[in-house]
Amino acid sequence: MNILGVIPARGGSKEVPRKNLLKIGNKSLIELATNSANKSKLLTRFLLSSDDDEIIEEGKKVGCPVYFKRPSELATDKSSTFSVIKHTVSWLSETEQWNPEIVVILQPTTPFRKAHHIDGVLDLLINSKADAVITIRKPDYPPQWMLKLGNEKKLKNLIKGGNQYKRRQDTPLAYQPAGTAYAFRTHLLYEIDTLFPFKDTRGYVVKNEEAINIDTYNDYQMAKIIYEKNVK
Repeated sequence: MNILGVIPARGGSKEVPRKNLLKIGNKSLIELATNSANKSKLLTRFLLSSDDDEIIEEGKKVGCPVYFKRPSELATDKSSTFSVIKHTVSWLSETEQWNPEIVVILQPTTPFRKAHHIDGVLDLLINSKADAVITIRKPDYPPQWMLKLGNEKKLKNLIKGGNQYKRRQDTPLAYQPAGTAYAFRTHLLYEIDTLFPFKDTRGYVVKNEEAINIDTYNDYQMAKIIYEKNVK
């Protein structure tokens, strides 16, 4: 079975400029993503998809395969991951006549991904009839306690009946998506127009610290703190 890992990394991030080139310890996010993919036992191959020359050079420097430069129209704020993956799969099919049955997305902004996360997600997908498997984690705050702001700033429970739970440990266990790894069957790219959610999507649980996703400077600072704690 052909399984493709894709590391999508555009150059134009706005919240944290050039975030895909940030470093945790002495390694860039591109290098960390490359290392986890290299150690996977189930990936057939993986590659970097980027529109940015500096990111492409970093990928080559750390041993990440780069076969093309992503078209600029697929690297805007409005570009979807779906379109990026579809472009990658089409390029491989047209250029190399190589077609993966499964694709796994490896976002470089989740720096604590390990090979066992990739293989765990893939193993669950391969050994099921599911369309996709995504990593999930426990939420920072029980969704049953979340509120919405109504007229005259009146607060109401977001989830009906949520106020019946007085202690966190009594709330039903909930999960939220984590960006550590997303795997899906490739044929779905040509049957629907969005990656998630698929009709049959399974969840692979990761620890919250492993699932940190760098979207803001605060996320980046937290990632560095976690790294320093773990290397001591």
